[in-house]
Amino acid sequence: MPGAPTGFVGRLSAERPLLASGVMALALAVLCVLGARSHPGVLSSKLILNFLTAAGLVVCAPMALAALTPQRPVLRVFFLGLMVVLCGFLLSAVFGALSAPLPFAAPKAAVGSAVGLFAFFAALAPLTRSTLRLGGVGPIAAATGVAGGIGYLALDNLLSSPFSAAASAIAMTAGVCVGAGVGADYARHFARGLTPQTAAASAGHMAIAPAAFSVLAAAAWMVVVTFKTNYGMIGWRDLLGAGAEVLLASASALVFATAALALIRPSEQAAVEENRRRQRFADSWRPFRRRLPAATASAAAAIAGVLVVVALFEVGLADSVSFGVFLTLILIASGFAFVSLRTSILITVLLFVSTVFAGYVYAVFAMTAPPMTERFAALTLSAIAFSQLTVSWRNAGDIWRNARDIAQNAMCDGLRRFAVAFGAGAAAMVAASYAFAWEAGVSAAAYFAIVAGIGLFLAPFLMVALSAQFQRY
Repeated sequence: MPGAPTGFVGRLSAERPLLASGVMALALAVLCVLGARSHPGVLSSKLILNFLTAAGLVVCAPMALAALTPQRPVLRVFFLGLMVVLCGFLLSAVFGALSAPLPFAAPKAAVGSAVGLFAFFAALAPLTRSTLRLGGVGPIAAATGVAGGIGYLALDNLLSSPFSAAASAIAMTAGVCVGAGVGADYARHFARGLTPQTAAASAGHMAIAPAAFSVLAAAAWMVVVTFKTNYGMIGWRDLLGAGAEVLLASASALVFATAALALIRPSEQAAVEENRRRQRFADSWRPFRRRLPAATASAAAAIAGVLVVVALFEVGLADSVSFGVFLTLILIASGFAFVSLRTSILITVLLFVSTVFAGYVYAVFAMTAPPMTERFAALTLSAIAFSQLTVSWRNAGDIWRNARDIAQNAMCDGLRRFAVAFGAGAAAMVAASYAFAWEAGVSAAAYFAIVAGIGLFLAPFLMVALSAQFQRY
């Protein structure tokens, strides 16, 4: 029987699921209550309720509905047809196409984001269905963790901070990614033959590194933006608040997702679905694999480097010093979290190149980039999304595999994680913009989508090129 490392946190959550999840839920509830009671007025309690409502409707509900997409063609067509009717009714009512409005207030951006998130995951159902199902507790746990984080911010009188909305969006995304990672690793271990409890413990253990990177990336964001906005002084209270919020969301998603998977008893169909998913991905990736040998990937990476230089000369780079410090901190954070030099290099290169190209896109189309705080928050989300790919690339490394094999295995495992981070990250920013009345939240979500989309396009080329450089046969 193949084995896998479990670790203390994974074993505790899997072997004592009710105890671990109960203690975590109690701690989050205490933070919410203390924050609501200590803060003057009803601001904190109303903000917690608004965020839970927005996160539930914009992030959790679309992901849950997408996870329910049936596998059988007839049932899938019926389900999607029903969803098309429902989504069409919602959009028509919100945008005024129907004479009878909805009985409740629904912002256009929030409803559009919820419908778009469901459509995104429904279209990617063959890739993400099992991950969304097995990690379905993750979004709910992440929203609960953010609620506890808001209570912590209220205790420290940070609710009025200009960074609280973006920090909540980052925390929500980090928690969703951790929950999805637990589900993805559980499916992989269970398909290898591990028992459900051992697979859950190992999945929880493997989620610690991405969770740690999310916390460190949020800290890097706060160092840069507070140093810039406070005229050379780092806002340590803001940094601790953002870090605590991300930590609570990530930890709650890890514990609850691991505990839920340890309690269920899946059938062999879960292993069959995972094996079919890997086979479908290998079949669809084969044309791309044939056209991307190491020499071609290296040439494409060199061309991208030339285009980066051209873009820098044409439009420059906003806040170049702050961006350089941020990249350095992300490089250090990924090194600490993943204990891998090549993983750190890949995250940093992807983030740098994608940001330069995104700036060029904004300049070409005469679009206005978000403010500095929101722009770096979007870059933090991009770094978290890229880490879902790069950690899979690290785990796929093998001296007996060539560069294209490593890239294929990395994309097979990491693409579903990236898809969850991509969709949930944009939706979390929209949800935070509604809950916190954050005007720049929608523009920050668009900036994140552009940066992350460019990075996804470049990732396979860089994976093959860097694998060819690092691997020695």
